[in-house]
Amino acid sequence: MEYSESFKIVNEMYTALYKYRNSKAWGPFKIQDIKTRAYEGAKKRWAELKKISRKERLVKVSFYEDSFTCVTGDVTQEFSYGEIECICETDTTLALVADKKRKKEGFIALKKGSVKGKSLADLKEFLLKKCTKAGGSIRHL
Repeated sequence: MEYSESFKIVNEMYTALYKYRNSKAWGPFKIQDIKTRAYEGAKKRWAELKKISRKERLVKVSFYEDSFTCVTGDVTQEFSYGEIECICETDTTLALVADKKRKKEGFIALKKGSVKGKSLADLKEFLLKKCTKAGGSIRHL
């Protein structure tokens, strides 16, 4: 799977992350305005990414038996499926949220239209089998 990184994908990724974390919070710890907070986080991250590279950055995600890798520009992240505790879906994106034990970049967005070789349904089925902490379901946002 390969796609161009965009602000829209980064924003959807942050929105999914905050909605998921908010679902685990209670009372005064709930975020009142998730969209605004996510937009601010995405805007800050996008500015950081633009400082790193002014060129369009390609995101390449490769799935293996026990893990998957995400290569964005010259940065490679490896995730084990056991780290993923939530799979969120928007109209255009699948967002995978890792548990809090992961120190850096605990979430990743996958652009749905970039699935190659298999169908989106096959990818979802594969992720649900592999990401056992996700509870066998995908949260629709």
